Amino acid sequence: MQFPESMKAGRFLFSTEREYAGRLFNVTKRSIENQADDIVLLRLEFEIFVIDLDDTPAAYLPTGAIASRDIVITKQAGSDERLAEYAKYLGIKRPHQVSNWYVSERKAKQGQGSWIRIRFGKPDEDHRQPFEHISELDKPKSEQIKPSGSTKEREKFWRVSEVRQLLRDEKNKIPSEDTVKRFVDKRKSQFGEELVRVTSGRQRRINWYLCWHLWEADKCHG
Repeated sequence: MQFPESMKAGRFLFSTEREYAGRLFNVTKRSIENQADDIVLLRLEFEIFVIDLDDTPAAYLPTGAIASRDIVITKQAGSDERLAEYAKYLGIKRPHQVSNWYVSERKAKQGQGSWIRIRFGKPDEDHRQPFEHISELDKPKSEQIKPSGSTKEREKFWRVSEVRQLLRDEKNKIPSEDTVKRFVDKRKSQFGEELVRVTSGRQRRINWYLCWHLWEADKCHG
């Protein structure tokens, strides 16, 4: 089975038509060739969630994907408009001080990390998607966040309405529930209950992880 280059590169393709929630969970210093005392390169890593507005209040569904952005910290960092946006939404008052970014990381590891809204841009030649737009997002309440963890620890079988949010068609649009059902039905004979199960209430539950890989492979074969 052949998989698209984006999957080989370990990239999760996000829809460019919706906003996601990003929870800061890691800040790391990156090495640069021309190291200088007044320049620091930091990588901000965010765990990405789908915002399900069908629930009240909104539910936050883990995609299992991580998105990162690299930022340059200098003495003039506070005057950079883009960096100022990150500092504002992550609650960093003095962005030119590297230590303040690490404070945000420590808070994240204590379960007090900051959240932002993210709209992704189109993938570049390395299959990375830039943060086209970011904005403020209040930290969700614990009951709004679905359990997350490693792929094995996370509940793999989701409702059709949840799984469709993770899939993208050839035009990078989210497919309909009927399209997802037809896609799964065609592969049920091969994968059986590893792909789809039916609850006692006759509701489908789909293995989102397997379905996503099959979906991407199918797009590759077109």
